[in-house]
Amino acid sequence: MTLSNAASVTAVLIIAFGVFVMYTQWKNWFDSNLTILFYIMFFSFMRSIEGVVPFWLMCTGLGLALILRFEFMNSGFTRVIKYLEIVTLGAMLYLSSTMLVRF
Repeated sequence: MTLSNAASVTAVLIIAFGVFVMYTQWKNWFDSNLTILFYIMFFSFMRSIEGVVPFWLMCTGLGLALILRFEFMNSGFTRVIKYLEIVTLGAMLYLSSTMLVRF
């Protein structure tokens, strides 16, 4: 039986926030600032505890989220970028959920 500490509780909260961000991306709420706020929190949390999520994966997800902020893209390109960003975010959340075992 493992005890919960501050890092594990924070990781669970960030994972839950990430699932909500995935929902907002799925519903095409691209003009929301929640995605950028999530990535800032995720970056700072992973850097503070030396998490297992690679830096390049976090930068890829942030870059795809910033591309979705543009309003001049056609619907096909937006759909491709949206799915890539959701897959990247899902991989980040999966890797961060594997950290819960070691806390």
